[in-house]
Amino acid sequence: MSDSPLPDADPRATAQAEAAAWFSRLRSQPTAAQRQDFASWQAASPAHARAYDEMEAAWSATAAPGHRVAEEEAGRLEFYLAAMDAAKAARRRKTTRRAAGAGAALLLLLGAGTWLERPGLLQDLGTDHVTARGERRQVALPDGSTALLDADSALASAYTAGERRVRLLRGVAYFEVLPSAIPFVVEAAGGEIRVLGTKFDVRVLDAEAIVTLAEGRVAVTASGGHAVLEPGQRLRFGRDGLQPAETASLDQALSWQSGRFAFYRMPLAEVLEEVGRYRPGRILILDRGLGAREVSGSFSLADTDAALASLQASLGFRLRVLAGRLVVITP
Repeated sequence: MSDSPLPDADPRATAQAEAAAWFSRLRSQPTAAQRQDFASWQAASPAHARAYDEMEAAWSATAAPGHRVAEEEAGRLEFYLAAMDAAKAARRRKTTRRAAGAGAALLLLLGAGTWLERPGLLQDLGTDHVTARGERRQVALPDGSTALLDADSALASAYTAGERRVRLLRGVAYFEVLPSAIPFVVEAAGGEIRVLGTKFDVRVLDAEAIVTLAEGRVAVTASGGHAVLEPGQRLRFGRDGLQPAETASLDQALSWQSGRFAFYRMPLAEVLEEVGRYRPGRILILDRGLGAREVSGSFSLADTDAALASLQASLGFRLRVLAGRLVVITP
């Protein structure tokens, strides 16, 4: 596929679309080569630089209220949610005065709403496959390989004659790669997983990723480090390099495919990230130490309230649910 715009394409619209794609990519641990490509794209035309500046400004204006929400205490968070609900209710009323008031409130709280309900909205613009909260879906890749996406995951593909390349921006994907002489590469968390034909699972966790190998062999490269995995091994990698490979329970690591999540000595923050993929709104931990505490267990992804209650009973933290959409967790 050519990156050149069609002859009748609107140059401004094309620049804006490309700027959105670059903005998404640069927020997902880009490689040095990608940063160089971006600099070349930006320098190629004043319209490119202008479109990217506009994208950054729009994101800052939208995200700022959400970041303010994240930094406030639970009482303040509840105020934002109540205001959002009031604005939505007012919007449905018929009178001009109330409708105008609702529109103003919705505009002021747009950033908080985006942060709460669709934090990956701009990131999705640069992807080919996206799953919603609570959705698992298998997608067919251009070469006939498949990827089973966990809930709230995003995947982009960029195939060429000499390479089959995909990029997992967030979430989890289980790949079944058709054997071929053409390498298959998965980008995630600033690293690469390279295979010829195999089955493996990749989980993105903020600035890191975990790859678990079910069949075949994969080579993982990140921050100058390199490792080859054998079936039944997993490895964590990211901007700080590779951690040592370790033996994994495949039944546990792949349990999400059948609607359960099993974990052993996993940080609470990472467990809650998986829970959050299966419920509306967001889960917010207001204490880093608590988020780093390790926990083991198993629960059904179909009942996230029960999962949260089980974790609370295990660790003894305080849990507050605001407006049914924001879960605030404190020590």
